[in-house]
Amino acid sequence: MFLSNLVTFLNNIVISITLAVTASALLLPNQATDPPHKFKQISSTQTPSSKSVDTSIEGKDGIATYRFINSNAGTTCILLRTDAVVEVKFKLHNLEEQADSFIPEKALVDGMCNREDNSYMRLSWTGYSLVISFAKTPGGELWYIDNVELTVSPDLPQLKGIKFHGNAIKLYHKTMLIPTPVGKSYSCEELDIDLETDRENRAPADLRGSLLLRALQLQPFMYKSEQFESAIECGQNLSETKQVDVYEQKY
Repeated sequence: MFLSNLVTFLNNIVISITLAVTASALLLPNQATDPPHKFKQISSTQTPSSKSVDTSIEGKDGIATYRFINSNAGTTCILLRTDAVVEVKFKLHNLEEQADSFIPEKALVDGMCNREDNSYMRLSWTGYSLVISFAKTPGGELWYIDNVELTVSPDLPQLKGIKFHGNAIKLYHKTMLIPTPVGKSYSCEELDIDLETDRENRAPADLRGSLLLRALQLQPFMYKSEQFESAIECGQNLSETKQVDVYEQKY
C-alpha cells in the first residue's frame, strides 16, 4: 500500500513539472524583450520651416560644420567649418589662470541673415555663447568679420575666482577681420583672434581671451549653393585689405 501511494505521488510530480515546462514554452514567444541599442544618426538634410533653421554636423578629428539656413529662401546663408576653442585668461591671487572650452560639435546654432549687408551666427553651449557678425564693404564687393563677441557665465566652476560686476563676462574683437570677396569662402589652417573687455562692462583689467580656429573655412552671405564656394586662403587677401582702406577713405 505504501509503495503504491509513493508511485502515485511521484507520477503527480512528473505531470506537474511537464505542465509547467509546457506553459513556459508557450509564454516565452509573447514576452517583451529589450530593444537593441540604436546609434543616433546625424543628417545634413534640413527641412525649411517658417523660422530660421540651423544645424551642426559632426566631422572628423574634432572638425565640425555649423550651418545657418535662411528660412525665407530655404537655403544656407552662413556656413562655418572648424575645430575651435575659446580661452578666458585672468589673474587669481597674482597668478595667471586660464579657462578653456572647445566649441562642441553639437553646439546650438542660430543667427540672422535677412539683411543685405549684415548677418551673424551664434553658437551656444553650456556656459558660453559666441556671436560672429559679418558685414559688407560699401559697394558690396567684400565681406568681412565685423565683430566677435564671447559671453561666458561667471558661474562656471573654473571662473569662480573672477571678481566681475555684471551678469556675464563679455569679451570682444571689434576690428575688421579677413576681408574676402563676396561669393568666395575664406580658409585658414589656423586663425587666432584676440578678445578684450569693454570699459563699460567694468571688467578686471587683466581679463582677456582668445578664439582659436583650426582648419577654418567660412562663408556668409550665401544665396544659392549649399556648399562652400572656392576659397581665398589666409595670406592671399593683402590686396583686398588695401581695397578696404580705399573704401574707408572714400566713404
